[in-house]
Amino acid sequence: MTKTLQDLIDESIFISTEYQARLAELTQGAGWDVDFSAPAFTLQTEPPVTLTPYLLGTESASRGSWIWSWQELGHFPAEVVSAAVQAREAGERLGVDELSTDELPVAEGLARRLTLAAKAVTGVYAHYPAGAGGGVTAWLLLDGPEFELPELTVERMMRVIAEALTTDTAVDHNLAVDSYAKLRGAHIEWDTAATCVVTVRDGAQRFWFDDHQISGVEPAEPAVGPEILVDLAADARDRAATLRHERAAAEATAARQEAEPRRAPVPAEAPQEQPEPIEVPDFVETEHAREQPEPVEQPREVEEPAAAHAGAAEADLPFDQEPSDRDVRPGRVSTTVVPGPEPVRPAPEEVPEPATAQHREPVEEPTVEREVEREVVAGPGVPGSAGTEPVVEGEETAEEEQGDRKKGFFSRFFGL
Repeated sequence: MTKTLQDLIDESIFISTEYQARLAELTQGAGWDVDFSAPAFTLQTEPPVTLTPYLLGTESASRGSWIWSWQELGHFPAEVVSAAVQAREAGERLGVDELSTDELPVAEGLARRLTLAAKAVTGVYAHYPAGAGGGVTAWLLLDGPEFELPELTVERMMRVIAEALTTDTAVDHNLAVDSYAKLRGAHIEWDTAATCVVTVRDGAQRFWFDDHQISGVEPAEPAVGPEILVDLAADARDRAATLRHERAAAEATAARQEAEPRRAPVPAEAPQEQPEPIEVPDFVETEHAREQPEPVEQPREVEEPAAAHAGAAEADLPFDQEPSDRDVRPGRVSTTVVPGPEPVRPAPEEVPEPATAQHREPVEEPTVEREVEREVVAGPGVPGSAGTEPVVEGEETAEEEQGDRKKGFFSRFFGL
């Protein structure tokens, strides 16, 4: 069975609206911070509310594209990218290319549409567009026990549907109503393609459709009794459980791919070359990359030969340390990036000097000491809301093995 991106959007639009209303109740206009290494999305309310964030991807105005978080696994914990991986697998299964293409050109409303479609295949229905500074927005799905919804009533159903239709996002209202009823454990009975009756706990409503658009609604007699609604509610819980199992499998897939070695060990006799950095158009190197030391002004000292040394850590490797204990301001996105295991390579006997200093005698390659690298991206809250100017902070802590190194995935992903 194949579907389109719009089909998935129609399937999720009504229940998404209901969850977004619940999120608005939780936020109360408060600030937020997200730590992907925990992972935790914390609303700075009284008392604070901590939710589980799933990072779908980022949208960058300067880069001009959307990048899914699964584009290069290992830069975030497997749990954080599990919903994105689940969406990718569903996209491949259903033939929805937008969910399985790693990078897409920015278009008006694209990020929100991708997020709504991801909700339909993950069962996580609340989202938050988190400003990360520099014109970059990280789109998150949020989950937690705080999102448990009350039993559906006629009044609640009609309020949710009316609010959702004001956005003009839904195209096939027949599909949207049918999906919402099933996800909320209601009973839906189609008399014809143009009319149906939705029965909930305290009553029923008849919907009329004209060319797949709701054209009228009126009270109706319930089509089933309470015992059938109990069974339908159990079916809805089973559907949610199935999607959670799929997300757990996606998390295992992400963890397995993250554990795979990034590159094979380099034989001692083979020439050792720097790995190719991820290149994108108009890439600007950030302050995180140190300038290459000039050999003339800073001559190398000859050190005792070592049997082997660890290679310099690649930029933006997985972070597995505890969250930072530094104060986190509202709207701060923080992660911890530490070097992962690198293959041990023998030190070369001789290192040729650059062409400008070929008169020097060959010297031994010094042992490179790896250090922890921290990257912090700060920014305002929801795009368009009032807030301070975005600030991007970085601490230079990683030493280079040879020459300049461009920041890899994080530079692309967060537009640094």
